[in-house]
Amino acid sequence: MADKGAMYWLALIGGIIGIIEAVIGFFWAGWLGVIGSILALIIALIIIFATLKPDAPIPFSGLVILILGILLLIFGSFLGGILVIIAGIIGLVKKE
Repeated sequence: MADKGAMYWLALIGGIIGIIEAVIGFFWAGWLGVIGSILALIIALIIIFATLKPDAPIPFSGLVILILGILLLIFGSFLGGILVIIAGIIGLVKKE
C-alpha cells in the first residue's frame, strides 16, 4: 500500500470531490457541460482507483497525479482538480 501521506489523502479527497462536482454538473449544464461532466467523472474515478490500488490500474506517482489533476480541472471539477494538482506537486517535490 502507498504511503498515506499528504499526497495520498489530497488525491483521494480531490477524486471524491471531483465525482460530486461531476454529478452536480450533469444537472446544471447544457449538453456540452454533460460531456465535460462525464469526462470529469471518468478522470475522478481513475484518480480514486490510483489511490486505493497504487500501481495496479495506473502508477501512483506525482507526475501522473498532476496530469490527471490538470485534466480534472479542465473538464469541470474546480475544487477537486486543485486538490489533485496540489497532491501531484507534493509528489513531485517529495520524490522518494
